Amino acid sequence: MKKFLLLVCAFLPIMAFAQPGPLEIDLGIKAGMNFTRMAGKTWSGGYRSGVLGGAFASLGVKKIGAQAEVLVATTSFTGNGSSFKSAGLLLTPNDSTSTGSFSAAYLNIPVLLNLKLFGNAMIQLGPQFVAPLNVKDKDGFLNQPATNIFNTSDIAGVVGLQLNLPLKLNAGVRYTFGLTDQNVSSVGESWKMSSIQLHLGFSFL
Repeated sequence: MKKFLLLVCAFLPIMAFAQPGPLEIDLGIKAGMNFTRMAGKTWSGGYRSGVLGGAFASLGVKKIGAQAEVLVATTSFTGNGSSFKSAGLLLTPNDSTSTGSFSAAYLNIPVLLNLKLFGNAMIQLGPQFVAPLNVKDKDGFLNQPATNIFNTSDIAGVVGLQLNLPLKLNAGVRYTFGLTDQNVSSVGESWKMSSIQLHLGFSFL
């Protein structure tokens, strides 16, 4: 969390030296699709689909602004038995050739710098704080709660493109890449999470 706050503070000088102009304030909700991958030999299946939803607030002047969001995103993972067995985490009588399904919900809090390009398009980039809300071992695969094998937080980087549309709508796509190792188990490898997100939003203001 401290790293996340330091990254957020890095935006303050940029906003302080932004060109003066009328302050634009926005508030709204958004929803979309979330495609997440957990890197590492322990996990298979590539990017897995889920949903996301939440709220956003932004302020800006002319071609620069800042946006904060609170989102809940769901996903799933497939774990390979061989990795968990070698670490002594596999529940007997499961064997090393089996696989287990995990479902998860994450809290995402991105704080983004908005840079207007042309027309209604803008680039969004910045840090994101990620925390697991719930992780379920759907197949009873492990000999302990699934929450025990994942880090309790993650700091990610975000880069994306958003378009402001008529009728107070906006749409965008972004890529997030985890900077923190999610593996706190005895499995001997690094787990980094990444996602591709497609979102549609509605502004109240």
